[in-house]
Amino acid sequence: MVQVTSATRELVFARSDGHCQCGGVCRTHAGLCATAISFETFHASHLRAEVHGGIAHESNLEAWCSRCNLTLGARDARDPRAMPREWQFRELDKIVGAIMRTGAATLSGAPGAGKTLFAAYVFEALRNTGLVERLMVVVPRKGLAKQWADALAGARHIQLKPHSAIERQGQHGVVVTYQSLPNRDQLDAHIRIATRQPTLVVLDEVHHLARDETGQHRAWANAVSELAGDVESGHLNVAGVLNLSGTLWRSDRGERISTVRYTPPDAQNRIVSLVDGEVTVQELIRIGELRSVDLYRVDTHVRVADHAEIKVVEGNLADIDPASSRAAVRALADIDSWRTAFVGSVLNRLQRAHEHLNHHVKALIVAASQDQAVRFRDEVDRQMRERGLQPLAVLAISRDEDEAQRALDHFRAQRRVGVLCTVDMAGEGYDCPDICVLGYASNKLTELYVRQVTARAMRVTDAERRAGALLPAVVVLPDAPELVDKFLSYLAPAIHEVRVGDETPPRDRRPGDEPREPHEPRLRRFVLDDAVPGRETVTVSFLDGTHENVDSQFMAVLAQHLLAANMPQVFWPRATAVMQRTIGDLMRQRPFGNDPPRPAPTTTPVSVEQQAAKLQRDLDQLGGWWHRNGDTPVSHFQHRVNEAGGIRDGGRGTASVEQLERAIAFARRLIADFNGRRGVQN
Repeated sequence: MVQVTSATRELVFARSDGHCQCGGVCRTHAGLCATAISFETFHASHLRAEVHGGIAHESNLEAWCSRCNLTLGARDARDPRAMPREWQFRELDKIVGAIMRTGAATLSGAPGAGKTLFAAYVFEALRNTGLVERLMVVVPRKGLAKQWADALAGARHIQLKPHSAIERQGQHGVVVTYQSLPNRDQLDAHIRIATRQPTLVVLDEVHHLARDETGQHRAWANAVSELAGDVESGHLNVAGVLNLSGTLWRSDRGERISTVRYTPPDAQNRIVSLVDGEVTVQELIRIGELRSVDLYRVDTHVRVADHAEIKVVEGNLADIDPASSRAAVRALADIDSWRTAFVGSVLNRLQRAHEHLNHHVKALIVAASQDQAVRFRDEVDRQMRERGLQPLAVLAISRDEDEAQRALDHFRAQRRVGVLCTVDMAGEGYDCPDICVLGYASNKLTELYVRQVTARAMRVTDAERRAGALLPAVVVLPDAPELVDKFLSYLAPAIHEVRVGDETPPRDRRPGDEPREPHEPRLRRFVLDDAVPGRETVTVSFLDGTHENVDSQFMAVLAQHLLAANMPQVFWPRATAVMQRTIGDLMRQRPFGNDPPRPAPTTTPVSVEQQAAKLQRDLDQLGGWWHRNGDTPVSHFQHRVNEAGGIRDGGRGTASVEQLERAIAFARRLIADFNGRRGVQN
């Protein structure tokens, strides 16, 4: 018998309000038992008996009086485990049948679908047939291991040991990270145990194994191949493999994953993953398992200096060229006025959701850099104080991964309104259904990343199910065409995903460009000089994959009527979008007035002063790098750099562009030589 911990006993008793929770199940009373109980003498009764697999987990325990618990004995009071959703019933036989026939199966499930519990149902079905005896789950991030272990224990009473090759007696298996598999000792231990005891290997977000920008993911894939075998050759080394992914994906033949089946290569040697079961975003929204999405697009007037083309581009973010737009989005959060307006929009959307649900809801702000995430945290707290409320921001960045994981866990568990500010720590697999507002201030354009982050705001809470009204998932983002298109493509029906290695497409090398040395500071081509936030455009998604841009003037006219009809403000954009579609011809006549025309983007040459100021900033950046990493005083470094450029010390403010360029070239050579002495290779 597994002993109930003191912390679990305290939680179970606190839920009882000091009275037996039996409810007449044990039949010792004619009606409900409401006997007063005390913390010292109450029994932590297993709802699903331990002899039938019930575990000492809070989800399987209630506080009963001694009479009721002892009368029940080893019988089940009820089964508190989570039952499969409709799509899980539908796909279960397909996946189990594929594993029984071929040894491996792949499920393509939209983020938030419930793939974790589906894996538990597959394991239980295969265990009942005698094909497998234990479970091994492999996840892409350290924090997901505990999340998997907690989810399976609470929902299906399956107990896994995180970060270990060997489970304890009474546990059903282990959950480890892909990063741990290339460790030779760990891999050998996994292989020996899987050989000795029939094991189902579940590969979470398996598409990671096909990405190989650094060679790291290829090492993971090689380890998985050695452990599990190759489905194409028919030589699998484990009892079964379940591949889980958020979408179908396409990759190069050389990036093939050994446990996944593919179509034959096309003319470009590209292969598309084949799946045995699938559940889409559109289906999950339609049946109420995910929230629908509203996009709040913040337009901004920007001025971007392009120092490669020696020009300044000025105009609305939605109108300027893609390269300038990407650079602007990356730096927007550094502009105080824009950051203030963006955070204000996120908090306003959060307030509307909180007022409608009367339950703690949360927001997630994704920044382009760690420094920007810190600034967002500070701005959220400043605005909360300005509103006479308590600060509510939580910061989770990867400077300290363990500390960041604790922040993520704390944010998920807290039972109050909050805003999480991060870069990429709360994307894939982070399960916090209370998040209903996403502020996306990053320039990352990877399809899978956008899908995973958007999904954080789409999960439905128990509070919404009890209320019978689902909130829309709100996404606040810069009105940059490339970024908006990525989010709109996620809302449309998806067939397959084309993965890209870099978040932003690389620019072509231009004459005079020098390759950057390893560990050398990156000198920016684009500089965002100014950003003035403008109006918001709301884009409402529909189940058929289409969308509608809400006319702000039309919504303003409708506001008094929507308010009089007692419609919560959180649904105003959706009501307006439906009315626009219903009276589309009338709306196209724009009876409520016309927006003033926006000025077209302008391009002007960069002045000598602007170019020189940018070069001075680059020199300062190189000097800062030397101050942190160099082996001589930075004053010596700066003197040599000035001398090479023909600039007197303290005279950079009056130096010519040519002198500053010579100084930069010499500074980069000094850094390259220093890296060479340290053994850093190109």
